[in-house]
Amino acid sequence: MHECSNCGAGYLDPRPTPETIGRAYANYFTHERSLDYAELAQLAKLRRRLANGYRNARFGTTDTPSNSLGLAVAALMPNVRADIDAGMRHLPKPAPGDRLLDLGCGNGEFLGRARSAGWEVVGVDFDEQAVSVAKSRGLDVRLGGVEVLDPTREKFQVITMSHVIEHVHDPRGVIGACHALLRAGGFVWIETPNIASRGHEMYRSSWRGLEAPRHLVIFNHGSLRQMLSNAGFVKIEDQPYRRLCRSLFDASMAIEAGVDPNDSSGPGAPSKVVYEAERLAAKQLDRRELITLKAWRD
Repeated sequence: MHECSNCGAGYLDPRPTPETIGRAYANYFTHERSLDYAELAQLAKLRRRLANGYRNARFGTTDTPSNSLGLAVAALMPNVRADIDAGMRHLPKPAPGDRLLDLGCGNGEFLGRARSAGWEVVGVDFDEQAVSVAKSRGLDVRLGGVEVLDPTREKFQVITMSHVIEHVHDPRGVIGACHALLRAGGFVWIETPNIASRGHEMYRSSWRGLEAPRHLVIFNHGSLRQMLSNAGFVKIEDQPYRRLCRSLFDASMAIEAGVDPNDSSGPGAPSKVVYEAERLAAKQLDRRELITLKAWRD
């Protein structure tokens, strides 16, 4: 991975071609489904009910089973609340007829939640297996990328890209296409790893955010904002911070040790290291592990 001398973003070279990159996704996580409620342990069932209760009150979803205490519990646990808000991509409640597009929608889990909240939803994804799972949920999901959508025929109030922009061969073209697909006053929501994060500074080639060869371009805060501005977005806002250093540092240490980054049985990052990184990230948004933005078109 190289650093752009102009903007500081990282880019992979050599990289898979559009024709060969599918090999990197043969066992990708978007093929998997979340456990059904009946499959959960008792504590996990309680967490699911409380989270559903909070989402129902905050975003207007109709998730079941739910517990009305979720809203109160979320008020007492700000990072849990921040995680759920980010999982719902900081959506407002929709007006009748508001449409949402999720680029790289995977198996459609987020689209299902957005639909439950009242959005008319559309998704696109290159992964045939993931698209098949999403369609089995009754979702309007199309195989391919943003180019399968015609801005002269379809417009959206919101477009979301959760950990997608780093996977595409032409991120500038994708951002431009999003601008064309948005209605006036609509916004794009983006979350992506931050190449200038404290975690990358510490773990370098073992940092969890690199994920070569699937991640082709990894932005820093300034380069992503500049690309959005160049595409014509007029208002760009960072979204609320949530603590992520513990999970990402532990995964990076696992990679460094040559074991599965999803294996939680390792020693984990020292608490002092995590604490100091969280303090830095809370103060300096350009050092956070992830960049999370909304950008509006006029």
